Amino acid sequence: MNFFEQQHRARRHTGLMVVLFLIAIAAIVAVVDFVGAIVYMLATEAPLDPSRGLLAQVPRPVFYATTAITLFIIGCGTVTRLYRLSEGGTAVATMVGARRIARNSMEPLERRLLNIVEEMALASGIAVPQVFVIDDQRSINAFAAGYSPDEAAVIVTHGALELLNRDEMQGVIGHEFSHILNGDMRLNVRLLGVIAGIMVIGSTGAFLMGGGRNDYESDRRWRTDFRLFMLGLGLWLIGSIGVFAGRLIKAAVSREREFLADASSVQFTRNPDGLGGALFKIGQRGSVVSQRYAEELSHMCIGAPVNNFFEFDWLRSHPPLDERVERIMGPGAKMILRDRMKRAEAAAVAAMESPVVAELMSPLMGYGGATSAPIGLAGVAGVAFGLAPETVATTSQAVMESVGNPSAAHFEYARRVLDAIPVEIRAAAGSKESAQAALFALLLGESAVRERQLLLIGRDSGTGVAEQCARFAEALRPLGVRVRLPVLELAIPTLKMLSQPERDVLLAQIAALIEADRKVTLGEFVLLTLCRRHLQKIEKGAPPVKHKMIETAAAQAAVVLSLLAHSGKGGMSAFDKGMSALGIPGGVLRAPAELNIAAVEDALRELNLLAPLKKPLFIKACVEVVMADDKLTVAEGELVRAICAALDSPLPPILDTAEPIEH
Repeated sequence: MNFFEQQHRARRHTGLMVVLFLIAIAAIVAVVDFVGAIVYMLATEAPLDPSRGLLAQVPRPVFYATTAITLFIIGCGTVTRLYRLSEGGTAVATMVGARRIARNSMEPLERRLLNIVEEMALASGIAVPQVFVIDDQRSINAFAAGYSPDEAAVIVTHGALELLNRDEMQGVIGHEFSHILNGDMRLNVRLLGVIAGIMVIGSTGAFLMGGGRNDYESDRRWRTDFRLFMLGLGLWLIGSIGVFAGRLIKAAVSREREFLADASSVQFTRNPDGLGGALFKIGQRGSVVSQRYAEELSHMCIGAPVNNFFEFDWLRSHPPLDERVERIMGPGAKMILRDRMKRAEAAAVAAMESPVVAELMSPLMGYGGATSAPIGLAGVAGVAFGLAPETVATTSQAVMESVGNPSAAHFEYARRVLDAIPVEIRAAAGSKESAQAALFALLLGESAVRERQLLLIGRDSGTGVAEQCARFAEALRPLGVRVRLPVLELAIPTLKMLSQPERDVLLAQIAALIEADRKVTLGEFVLLTLCRRHLQKIEKGAPPVKHKMIETAAAQAAVVLSLLAHSGKGGMSAFDKGMSALGIPGGVLRAPAELNIAAVEDALRELNLLAPLKKPLFIKACVEVVMADDKLTVAEGELVRAICAALDSPLPPILDTAEPIEH
């Protein structure tokens, strides 16, 4: 199942979630009405007529009132929680008390985690997610949260940070990236709101039970308190129905997707031992999170964060760990991993008993014996990367298959790119001013244009940022255009920490730098499009489906295909190939003068309203246009990646390959 089918399936799961939510509400309302009827009979002390049913003896306005109150409480719980989570992944991290890991952190375990996340983000073609750690949790767990891949957050427990080695952490992060790319993450955040709504009644019942048990000064007061207690007990029991319904919804929506995320992680890292070892350690060390929101978050975590000793298998949001490990590593994997863990622990104890060995090994503790190359160390790989040709030998099939589906080859490419980027620039991504300097460095021109641009930067951001920008530009020059998008993707998470007014000022600065020479190059257009995509205020959640057929968006498709045809100098023949790939022969090739930034962005916004299963047809048409001459320049590849980003279809780096990417 490819990326677009996963997006389509995620939308169908959203519909299933809504149906189950409505059924749960109906069940809760029915039980509340029944409890309300009993309370009414007790409160009014009305005589019970055995010849008539209990409900028939209760006035209908009582049922109207209890139904309205119940729906109001559930609605408030859902709306309040969704509003609190409207900022996406960072809001979920804040809700659980997680600490943001600074991008320039030098703590070894945090630096290792950041490196892994950066590598996977660059390999996937998305902005680097924010990374958080829950410091007070010593169990092993992790989850991803957010409404879209480009504003995701990855949250891990401190136990995962300490107890997993690098390969195991890669497996866990690969699992979470599968949820980010396949649409699970957005669905999971919405499910948080649903669960909050149907569980709020139980919380209200617990509150009433606690407030009605203390005062027995008079018989009348006792009876009043007893009735309040019984009402609270009833609501608490109804709340248990909400917990049951919530678990049923989570199991129906997320259980099978855990298997898919496991398989995707192994495909991504090509290392089944990594994720398999992590899941085995979760079984040994535990994944329970002692946190008030653990029940609501259970469907998002890689391991079940709540104990479920007395729960039926069909109510669990996660498949059994043993089954997951055996699917990844084969039968007998648990015995092999147990033996491997014992040997590793014995070796670690023996090594630490030697003072000399302990001193030598201390910088590597937590890396599981595996270390990555130092940040910024280019070496031979970096030099080769910098001198790489500016065209890519690939096929349209390879490009299409990689959308939202990165491979181990993309992961290795991302690692080489990160090693090639100078250490100063990677470290600069951790502070707001330096991240802006790195972004501005990608836009600097030559000679007089550069001087004007630096004057603008110095005027608006200060001479320190201008000087740093010039230094970064010189450091990046030998690496060529291939590092433009990786540097941007490293800077974006820090720039997202700016307030919206600050972001708007930054976007205006970017536009001013581009207009300094009174023309817009293809590379500048790509950078501006991506910056606006990441930094402008946008609606949260999946875009609605407006176009179920590509024909209804044909005019907008022609605008984007015209831009691609002119950028590759393919002209009318390249444009015709794209329109034929859409199944819409003909069409009008727009003149370059018509293809201003506003027109192209308007077209992309409309094309993002295509149904998920129609987007690959348009992306294939884009690839056909740029490869009409049987070659693909890096600039054309960047433009296609920017278009895919605008369509919420992350495209990994386009690799040199004459064959389709292996899966």
